[in-house]
Amino acid sequence: MQKYRRLLGIFYRNALMAALEYRLNFWSLLLVQLFWTVWSAIGVGIPFLYVHSIAGWTYPELLVVVGMFTFMKGYLDIVLVPNLSQMTEYVRMGTLDYILTKPINSQFLVSLRNLGLEGWASAPLGIGLVAYGLWVFRYLPSLLDILAFLLLTFSALIMLYSLNLAIQSLTFWVVDLEAADSLVDSAVEVGRFPVAFYGGWLRFVFTAVIPVAFLTTFPAQALLGRSPGWLVPVAAVVALASFIAASAFWRFALGAYASASS
Repeated sequence: MQKYRRLLGIFYRNALMAALEYRLNFWSLLLVQLFWTVWSAIGVGIPFLYVHSIAGWTYPELLVVVGMFTFMKGYLDIVLVPNLSQMTEYVRMGTLDYILTKPINSQFLVSLRNLGLEGWASAPLGIGLVAYGLWVFRYLPSLLDILAFLLLTFSALIMLYSLNLAIQSLTFWVVDLEAADSLVDSAVEVGRFPVAFYGGWLRFVFTAVIPVAFLTTFPAQALLGRSPGWLVPVAAVVALASFIAASAFWRFALGAYASASS
């Protein structure tokens, strides 16, 4: 583990140094992301000019969900897209050979080697919007609420990573799989609103089939003190199972890879 932590430190330090070579561009990204965060918060508030709540959610509570959505978008842009989205290029150009010959776990390298700092401001702004929603709602989470929120958020990060890894692993059979990014991004976009906003079978799909509810709605509910006690262990089990399944599928998919040197 110490070796892997040291490698991550080297990877991310180099990425940060490269980004800070153009400091004006680096900080201008904050202004751009701030604009879109504020715009999102204003946009979802328009219906609340006419109603007090929608599907049991008030505007301040909805801001917590939107903040979680912004945070997840940041995670997508910072970690998942710069790494797993390169899979098509690795397979098409044969550069996956370079990764597979390293004395490091290949899944670790394809998952965490790069850092996309173009969207670095999304994650902290998302957390800021969550805090603002709680402030407007005049709700102070308890320690148990915060603990449940952190555990659910961590589980959500694992689920989103596992979904992305599983989809990107299909590249070994379908080389031109650039639409995979759109699929994962669409799943996150759906999480902009609570799953209660979606009726009938859609709510079931976004909860039990595609883990949209786990990405934004459930962590927000936990922070607002509205989470049932069984949700945290269920989320942990689902996250662990999805990670194990995605990792197993990755190893299986590697067996279908035809090396560029073969």
